[in-house]
Amino acid sequence: TLCYLTCLGGGVLGDRFLGRFLTIGILATWYALGCCALSIATLPSINNKGLFLLAAFGGVAVGTGGIKPLVCNFGADQIEGTGPEAAKSKESFFSYFYWMIQIGAGVALGFMTSIATSPKQFGIAGGMGYFTSYLIASIGMMLALVCFLSGSCHFRNKFLTSSAKIFRPVFKALWRAAGSSARGKVALVGWIITIPFFILVFWQAFAQKPLQDVLAWTACGLALLQFACLCWAHSDNAFLRASAREAEAEASGGSGGLAGEEEGALSEQEISMTFQTIPLLLIANTIFNFAYSMMLGPFYNQSCQMNLTLGSSQINGAVFNIADTLVIIICIPLFEAYLYPRWGRCQGRAVGANQKLLLGFVFAMLAMLAAAATEIARRNASILAPPGWSTAANATVAFPGWAFHGDDGDYSFKHYNSLMGACMVDGKEWCSNCAAKVPYPANQPNSDQQAGIYMSDISGFWMFLPYGLIGMGEICVNPVLYYYAYSMTPPKTQSVIQAVNLVFQGAYPPALTGAFITAFSSAMPNNLNKGVIGGLDIGLEVFYYIGAAFVIIGTPIFMVAKRVCVVRLPETDVAEGQRDNNGSVISASVVGSHVGSFTAAAAPGSGRTRQHLLA
Repeated sequence: TLCYLTCLGGGVLGDRFLGRFLTIGILATWYALGCCALSIATLPSINNKGLFLLAAFGGVAVGTGGIKPLVCNFGADQIEGTGPEAAKSKESFFSYFYWMIQIGAGVALGFMTSIATSPKQFGIAGGMGYFTSYLIASIGMMLALVCFLSGSCHFRNKFLTSSAKIFRPVFKALWRAAGSSARGKVALVGWIITIPFFILVFWQAFAQKPLQDVLAWTACGLALLQFACLCWAHSDNAFLRASAREAEAEASGGSGGLAGEEEGALSEQEISMTFQTIPLLLIANTIFNFAYSMMLGPFYNQSCQMNLTLGSSQINGAVFNIADTLVIIICIPLFEAYLYPRWGRCQGRAVGANQKLLLGFVFAMLAMLAAAATEIARRNASILAPPGWSTAANATVAFPGWAFHGDDGDYSFKHYNSLMGACMVDGKEWCSNCAAKVPYPANQPNSDQQAGIYMSDISGFWMFLPYGLIGMGEICVNPVLYYYAYSMTPPKTQSVIQAVNLVFQGAYPPALTGAFITAFSSAMPNNLNKGVIGGLDIGLEVFYYIGAAFVIIGTPIFMVAKRVCVVRLPETDVAEGQRDNNGSVISASVVGSHVGSFTAAAAPGSGRTRQHLLA
């Protein structure tokens, strides 16, 4: 979540102060240094938790979050020309940009996680797995930075920034609108709610019950309120144009120009257009990425209690995430080169962004149903456990040779009653290598005796299906939303809105998912076979039912929103008032009425443009 929240800072630096090229270079360097610090912190001889947290939150989170909204936009900026062909090329670029991300993710999930958790399988000394993984990541990031900088002489718009003030006029317009219109009041409330929502989400993650449940449900309620406020308020941003116009008139003192403080500020039209993509970005990201967020917790926990045996060893449950990555790597070129063109020929027009998004929602629904069916099958499967063990076994059978005593000490049974039994029995390892484990005694993490969770007798490779379906959905949703945020936003605020899109994509849904997981924590205990809700025998699959409900309820909302939202096409690729840091003014070029798979039609009787996602 923090990685995506820091996107906003990177967007501001790139749009307003340093330009995208310099900001990417500086923050990528910071990112690489953070990875180096992580590797040092995980050296067995150092093992410094403080350094690890500082590197993770202050280094990696800031670096990766800062460059996220800039890299994709900067890449699209390199495509020259205007009109439908250039727009189509930019739209395809975002798909292939997403494709390249997945290649890196494939290496991380298929290779790095196994090195970190099972280093001996790769000839690496025990305890050196995490150090090696982070060191490889550091070297990879440094090489990527060198490659990026080496191409600098060929980049366009390297130092493009905006001379216009961005936040002051936007905040003023919102504040004034809140005092003069209902939409303004609702919009301001919606944005303000962001602060308590994320505070509550972080707080509930560390709180204890029953306070934790109260915080989680409150966070869910705030999310619903914010969703409604922002979607309704920004479906028509005429109230912001009127507010900005009043501010301009007041600042000019009736002289027909802006006061010195406001000179160079965003125009009333640019302020209005900055917010015009918010409803559809919020709705589409919430529908799809809530389901996507299942991969971050429920999918992984489910995989870890399935049969992970491969040959004479176990694989890590995170490896199945590679199905999502492989599907994207294989299918993006197929979709771009074959499926979309063929589909377009069959229907007599290009495949619209709306159609892609709806197809992505269908894949998300199928993924939830597949995951739920797999979990039900897993719960009903037999358990791969030591001889003589059963679900009704007492502590003597489940933990042979262990002596429990006391109510609160390191030998107390309370540390182990959520687990299934001893891991090493008769010289054989029985526990899942990625499910919960507790050493015996509880205060000796390096003890050879550990208690854990036994695997169900159903192959973890069945998780390839839900992971793969999510990957199919990603192809249809996330690149489309990247392009929508880029193409339908004034150039002066493109990176900022791309950052907002990434917050909606990578911070908002996982935070919401975390709140739901806390609220229904009884469905996902250490031993998933004991998951219940209100006395009902419903476990982990409840989260998949909630994900499916998001799709079922959200899709009609999306269909209504795309018809009522008023969106105007930006008039220029590079607007007046944008300049490079060398002081040369970049000439404006007018964008045509067609922007990739987005088309515009005049809104009846308004003189504005009503923009629909359906091409």
